[in-house]
Amino acid sequence: MNGEAMRRMQGLAKLLTVARQGPFPKPQPTGGPPPLTDATGVADLRFDQYDNTRDAKEGPVTRLQKFLEGAGYLNMEGNAYGKFGPKTQAAIKAFQTKEGISPADGKMSAATVAAMQRPQHPDTDPTMSVLADAYAPQLGRPMSPLEPGQDGARVQRFERGTLTRMPGGEVRVQDLTGKNLVPPTPPSTVTTLEEAKDLHVAQWGETGYTDFNDGSKSYGPNDCGPTSVVIAATAVGAMEHPSAAGAGEAIDGVRDAIFDTNTHQSTPIDVDQVAKGVNEAGAVATIVRKNKLDVAAVDAALSRGHPVILSGNPYTDGDHKSWGATAEDADNYLMDYNFGRHWVTVTGTTESGNYIVNDPLCPKGPIEVTPEQLAQYMGANAGMVEVSPKPVPVS
Repeated sequence: MNGEAMRRMQGLAKLLTVARQGPFPKPQPTGGPPPLTDATGVADLRFDQYDNTRDAKEGPVTRLQKFLEGAGYLNMEGNAYGKFGPKTQAAIKAFQTKEGISPADGKMSAATVAAMQRPQHPDTDPTMSVLADAYAPQLGRPMSPLEPGQDGARVQRFERGTLTRMPGGEVRVQDLTGKNLVPPTPPSTVTTLEEAKDLHVAQWGETGYTDFNDGSKSYGPNDCGPTSVVIAATAVGAMEHPSAAGAGEAIDGVRDAIFDTNTHQSTPIDVDQVAKGVNEAGAVATIVRKNKLDVAAVDAALSRGHPVILSGNPYTDGDHKSWGATAEDADNYLMDYNFGRHWVTVTGTTESGNYIVNDPLCPKGPIEVTPEQLAQYMGANAGMVEVSPKPVPVS
């Protein structure tokens, strides 16, 4: 080969190398909610404006609201579409904030409409959304929903990296080269009663039963919620497991954080207050409301490696009495009658498919309950809080 031919070949190789390196088209999100396909009149909308109900077609306010609803920024709660009110304005502001549009003032603008017409970023489950928000500076915007990965993993792609949830619940945060940005987060659930003992706390101490609460003062029977928070926060590493002697102090601390005061009164709490206790303890609370809660929701949270704080009644009526009577017969229950709603922490499942329940009323330790018993317990539920660890900062 002569010199001229060699130079031509080298030049061609250089062009091919440049072509392989880029430039590449900017990735577009896939799997997200539909964009605003008909933006006619939307840019001109103002607060307190109504659609013209005489129009045969949907008006611009209705189309805007349906887009915001589909994208997860607005909940119409069954109300009629067509009025640009405070909730719609707040939803626009949330959209603008998420999209980095300034000013994020809840007013329509050309930039806002243009962003609404682009392919929308996909949704994911709430606990992965917490991670996505925490690591947005490193990962950028989501490019896909959770998708099947290798060996049963679930992967969400971002502009500059990925979130991966492995089977069993381990979570990895990686850049595009596969390098871990933070140490992988192990699952926070257990598979045996022996493991669950390391998390257990009884809601008060009683003579002869002091392994999990060494005689701390009881201010009443309604501390199951704060005690369940202590158990769950211990499971995800947000709190150190209290000794038997320190159990009462830990329970009191959670109760005081929930009520924002030093209180010595045991008071029933609702699902929002349980979630507040979890957040104040340094973990992340994700609420599942009663109307969206079933055993499948519990299973989904446990599959993500997260314990759940679950309400219900351990003394249900009929032939199946959940686990209250069974635990009482085993001399492992601090109550002996149907007292109504209760909070417990479900910390895992066994290989046989039963649930491991850290019930604060069990002074001898956690118990194993069947799916049927759990379903019976949940017949009187008031909601559930999925508890996950707070994202670790990128060093």
